Amino acid sequence: MIRKTRRQSKYFAPQNDNTKHICDHPGCNKAGEYRAPKDRKLKEYYWFCLEHVQEYNAKWNYYGDEDFVEDEEVLRQKFKFSSHIKYNFGFDFNSSYDFFDKYSYSNPSSSLRLTPDEREALKLMDLSYDDLSVDSLKKAYKTAVKKYHPDLNKADKTLEEKFKIISTSYKSLMKRLS
Repeated sequence: MIRKTRRQSKYFAPQNDNTKHICDHPGCNKAGEYRAPKDRKLKEYYWFCLEHVQEYNAKWNYYGDEDFVEDEEVLRQKFKFSSHIKYNFGFDFNSSYDFFDKYSYSNPSSSLRLTPDEREALKLMDLSYDDLSVDSLKKAYKTAVKKYHPDLNKADKTLEEKFKIISTSYKSLMKRLS
């Protein structure tokens, strides 16, 4: 049988001791059952009765001692937010080394990674990966639509599936190329 261990309090809570306190408000002789912090450190407390602790808490402000400065530059100087270390998270190979210049491409399609459906659509539209541009894609799409449209080819269902592949691939390729 597993015993449940009683969790011990990590911090000393003065309200749990059995000493009796008198209200710290001047002129009040009631029992001080409730504590209220004296300052922002929250180490020393006043002991008040219910009436006076409610009055004290309504007036007390944790940030009352501090003057707020809205200017961001003053805050940065005060808390030293800036860092002298300059981090370089990327490296531009093309500008740093001359021997990479001959391998740089100006064709925007050179950085495209095509899905299998997009590769199949390019085959159906009679386009090659090297000739891929916005204008050539538009022209090839128009001719493929005329060839594979379901209204023109009602008897063959495989052409309808090819038409779906072509139209979805066209939309995704146009988004990437433009």
